[in-house]
Amino acid sequence: MLIQFSVENYLSIKDKVVLSLLASKDKEHPDFLINHDNKKCLKSAVIYGANASGKSNVLNAFWFMVNYVLTSHNQQLHMPIGRTAFKFDDFTAGKPSSFEVIFTVDAIRYAYGFSVTDTLVVDEYLYYYPNGRQAIIFERKNTKEYKFTVDVEEQNMLKDRTSANKLYLSVASNWSYSKVIPVLEWFASCQILTKRSIADAYGLNARNLRDEEYRSVIASMLQVADFGIKALEIRDFQGLGSLMPDKQSYNNIETVHTVVDENGKEKFYNLNMTEESDGTNSYFKVVGIVRKALDKGTLLVADEIDAHLHPLLTKHLISLFNSAEFNPHGAQLVFTAHNTNLLDLDIMRRDQIWFTEKNENTAATDLFSLDDFSVRKDTKIERGYLIGRYGAIPFIKGGL
Repeated sequence: MLIQFSVENYLSIKDKVVLSLLASKDKEHPDFLINHDNKKCLKSAVIYGANASGKSNVLNAFWFMVNYVLTSHNQQLHMPIGRTAFKFDDFTAGKPSSFEVIFTVDAIRYAYGFSVTDTLVVDEYLYYYPNGRQAIIFERKNTKEYKFTVDVEEQNMLKDRTSANKLYLSVASNWSYSKVIPVLEWFASCQILTKRSIADAYGLNARNLRDEEYRSVIASMLQVADFGIKALEIRDFQGLGSLMPDKQSYNNIETVHTVVDENGKEKFYNLNMTEESDGTNSYFKVVGIVRKALDKGTLLVADEIDAHLHPLLTKHLISLFNSAEFNPHGAQLVFTAHNTNLLDLDIMRRDQIWFTEKNENTAATDLFSLDDFSVRKDTKIERGYLIGRYGAIPFIKGGL
């Protein structure tokens, strides 16, 4: 369960911004919450904002953190880290970019963070709370200075295998150090769909469609979306084996449609998935990822999840996560959107709605919640947002 994510000095984010999934005192929609250890967290959160305000950069920052945790143990010596500092300032390029995430695994809370420059991991830390009190697994300062309070001998050996441009967490988990494995597995369980990857999201679950039961589940989700699809069929897997290329497998998927002719007789017709509409393809590419998150109780982060989707379909996907019936394992969804129909207190709680706004003078991104405003339960949030009551909208100047 994700509790909080924060980032500083990355892309359009100059000063520290915090996305919190801790529930506020709002009493509305209790089913939209996950209860854990006397804390309540949100099942979903949406970020709105004008184009170029930085809402995608908040998610990109999370992607950077996850990706570097999972891959930095393979980083070659002296290779750049690949972070992008805030550029509209004379001093930020030389300062570290910082990332922190707070989450729970198996009822234990963890706090993990690091700061990196273009070439160095400056600091890094991992704390956990096995008995409700903070305990140190490791602390790292000034790149090479470490503090260990448990498994000191083992961790000292792992420290010596960690070069200046690698995360200690990544190296230690690669050497199967037990105290960090749950943390690494949490990062690995996160599914992240950026604008670049959402078009290829299908590939993440392509092989699963060879399983008839899984294929039936996905087909049923497509039926609910009213695309006229009754079933999915896989055409000619022979010879492709377990290393089936995703693009080739995509061409081998067919949708089954039924029509009734003039004599009232039902007939079945197949379409190749490449012949379906952009909207059908967009929904199909996302729905397998959604299903996996709901089944596993994991985190899904999606940039512009509403792209090419009818507003009612987007609303339906969000409702699956907020539901007690369809989300019994506490899966979470964090996403950006332009579809303002979701700005409705019958659909989302006030603490689930977030905004990004670009500072007109500094060009830096700010992130804040609707819960920061005094909003009554009967307030028309969508209308208030569009007229600029909460900021985070484009200021359209006159002229061509």
